[in-house]
Amino acid sequence: MVNLSASSVTGTLTAALSTHFVATIDSDNWYDLGKVSNAPQAAVNNGVIVSLASHSKWNVTGTSYLTELSLDATSAVTGQHGKKVTMTVDGTPTAINPGASYTGAIVVTAT
Repeated sequence: MVNLSASSVTGTLTAALSTHFVATIDSDNWYDLGKVSNAPQAAVNNGVIVSLASHSKWNVTGTSYLTELSLDATSAVTGQHGKKVTMTVDGTPTAINPGASYTGAIVVTAT
């Protein structure tokens, strides 16, 4: 869960798929256990909840997969460097409005 209050964040806030750099980890390469690659993808088991309040701002830079997005009336979701931000909820294009909350399979993209 990401809670922002009177601050801003730039980037992607997303569920991800983590994969190891090696196919098999055993006692000979135990040190590779923490070496992973993360790729954004829809949430499978654990949701991603983003809550913006008190003039918070999320500057979206790529594609984020969420399960809940809430904005108070003073907060905003924008695209970095003037990029347009789009959102779908359960596959339906949906406007991002201050003071609203959304739940479901949410995809937020900066284009």
